[in-house]
Amino acid sequence: MKRKVTLLFLVFALIFACSTDSEDSMNDDDQMGMDDDMPAGDLVGLWGLSDIRFDETVDDNDLEFAKDIVGFLIDQECYVVTFDFMDDGTVSSESKANYLANSIDLDQGGGGITVNCPEESDIETTLWMLDGDQLTFTNDQQEEETVTVSFEDEDTFIVDGSAIDENNYDGAEAVFIRIQQ
Repeated sequence: MKRKVTLLFLVFALIFACSTDSEDSMNDDDQMGMDDDMPAGDLVGLWGLSDIRFDETVDDNDLEFAKDIVGFLIDQECYVVTFDFMDDGTVSSESKANYLANSIDLDQGGGGITVNCPEESDIETTLWMLDGDQLTFTNDQQEEETVTVSFEDEDTFIVDGSAIDENNYDGAEAVFIRIQQ
């Protein structure tokens, strides 16, 4: 049991630690009345992963478990992934996902699982640019990574799950909310 839970958390960590380019755009914001073209200056601020959304008709225990863990940590005011977009074109990303598996305590007596906010995190600073719905990150080696984002409103943006892991998380969305301006 402990091995299975650890494996699930390692999979969860990989969801948010790795990403690939995606050409597809999720345009749910058309239904919400939000324009895809958010001015880049409006992205400035601290954003945190607040939810994982997926089609509830899909029976995917890994996605359901990841969604529950993110929700539980948010209730503790713990964001597993954050982006701090600066107006000078830099972004600092912080990911606690790699350390999440070490923050889980299993009660062997059947009391359940305790999830603590990971104290350790990986922090990376890169350059960013928003062009329409294309958010591009450029690292120190001048390697670019572009993800398609959609904006629900000025305080919520969504990344298509296929940009995170197109083989396993197609149909899922990673939802980020503004924590502070």
